[in-house]
Amino acid sequence: MKQLQSQPQVYERPKEDLDELKELEQRRQSYSVEDETDNLADEKTIMEEPFNPKDIDIKTKTMSLDNIIKRLKAGEIDMAPDFQRQGNLWSEKKQSRLIESILIKLPLPAFYFDGSDDDKWLIVDGLQRLSAIKNFVVDKTLRLSGLEFLKKLEIPEPPSFDDLPRSYQRQIEEAEIMAYIINPGTPADVKFNIFKRINTGGLVLTPQEIRHALNQGVPSRFVADLAGMNEFKEATCWVIATDRMLDREFVTRFISFYINSPEDYRPDLDTFMSNSMGQLNLLSQDELKYVKDNFRESMKLASAIFSRWAFRKVFDIKERRKPINKALFEVWSVELAKLDEAERRLAYDRKDRIFYAFVKLMNKDENFVGAITSATGDKNRVKYRFATIENLLKQQLHD
Repeated sequence: MKQLQSQPQVYERPKEDLDELKELEQRRQSYSVEDETDNLADEKTIMEEPFNPKDIDIKTKTMSLDNIIKRLKAGEIDMAPDFQRQGNLWSEKKQSRLIESILIKLPLPAFYFDGSDDDKWLIVDGLQRLSAIKNFVVDKTLRLSGLEFLKKLEIPEPPSFDDLPRSYQRQIEEAEIMAYIINPGTPADVKFNIFKRINTGGLVLTPQEIRHALNQGVPSRFVADLAGMNEFKEATCWVIATDRMLDREFVTRFISFYINSPEDYRPDLDTFMSNSMGQLNLLSQDELKYVKDNFRESMKLASAIFSRWAFRKVFDIKERRKPINKALFEVWSVELAKLDEAERRLAYDRKDRIFYAFVKLMNKDENFVGAITSATGDKNRVKYRFATIENLLKQQLHD
């Protein structure tokens, strides 16, 4: 009798597993922040009050590389520790080729420094080149390899700085470089725009990284502190990247419109945020604590009202979640932070009403959708979105 072949069993994944996979995929697809691609290009977002070119005060100085090496050894050049990950981007071969260029007397591109503190210059442009020089001459962690013209130096093994003949060491130390130094007293908004225009490194700094570099001390620590709050991370579903300070940009947006009225906003948004970050130096410890406490309460309330849809465009809760929207974060975080204790308690009680009022707004008000979608740095659009959410909360909390 012919035996029947057993049919292979088909594994059917439990519905719970399928639901979990679906949820993970939806989360993966929503792990993003909506782009604001047209802000810089839109003519409406140009600076309303451009800085005076006469305020630009940059000194041009020719110096030997030994002057820079001495400053590196003494710790008198800030390699920007808060975004140090951007240093050492170059491979050992590329770093070696830079050193080789010095050895064969090729001129190096100019370096830019912020010399506001003469005891601690800040590198503005040239971080990768400076990192290569530091690695080879100061830290002695780089050995020359992959050379093009001085291959003989690699025999019998790739050399360190100490292995080089003294004549080559001297060639490095005596090489002349051109340095542009931003002098003390240059206004912060001018320095910010200088940073944006001349930063050409292998990984160009984001505006928030520039703000962070220019506002060391209380402002940078305070912004980092708020960005590290669990309440902020939970409200944004842990999806805002930290590697290019995107999380700190979100926090800076909140701070900018919380300590300044939207009515006082003047484009462009980047400069406004930079100036606002600098204002943190003027706040007392009690005032800083007040900002921090209200930011925390705002994040908790946003989580309660919107859950996984916080700071996202919502037209229909049955649709896949959209990316987090910066303008929505900005306006909701500030308006919720402005509520007093009684209003917050009422907002928790009426959270569903507020949520569905927002969904209705998204479906009915094209001007509001436009104000959070394109040219979000335009003065009128900033005022419109803040006024709209303020009115929404008043209607839901004071009817």
